[in-house]
Amino acid sequence: MRNKSLFKITNTAIFTAIILLCTMLIKFSTGLGEGYIHFGDCFIYLSACVLPFPYCLVASAIGGALADILGGYAVWAIPTAIIKILIVLPFMVACRKNKTPKILNIKVALMTIISGLISILGYFVAECVLYSVESATLSIIGNTIQSVASGILFIIVAGALDKMNFKSRVFKGV
Repeated sequence: MRNKSLFKITNTAIFTAIILLCTMLIKFSTGLGEGYIHFGDCFIYLSACVLPFPYCLVASAIGGALADILGGYAVWAIPTAIIKILIVLPFMVACRKNKTPKILNIKVALMTIISGLISILGYFVAECVLYSVESATLSIIGNTIQSVASGILFIIVAGALDKMNFKSRVFKGV
């Protein structure tokens, strides 16, 4: 690896684009208001496991915020950027000392629960500020569905990538 900085910046841009696209384009309505399940958080978790600090924070915040702006939910861009940064932090703690070529382990899998709770609470607080406590309370179910789906998808994707030795093949020496 001759230019590690360029490699990190390039991978940050790739993860930002993946997060943006998987949030905007691959989504399913929860049937509860405007809420939807998307695949973006799965790749936020993945970025936190393979990209170094602060690159994973940048990819997560910008990818999530751009999805809101381009998707017609610009009022949510700043809260989303903050929440996406916060949901990365548990994964960064779990992955910081993980020098193995694997992404997924029990500690990392458990971080999906902590990050999910952070996301649910973060969007609850944001919706209380932007709209009302009643509206935010009604969104808890949809946000919970989103968080559980993201955690399950992350575990599936990380397991599949581990079978392909993704981390050691792509991020060796970074």
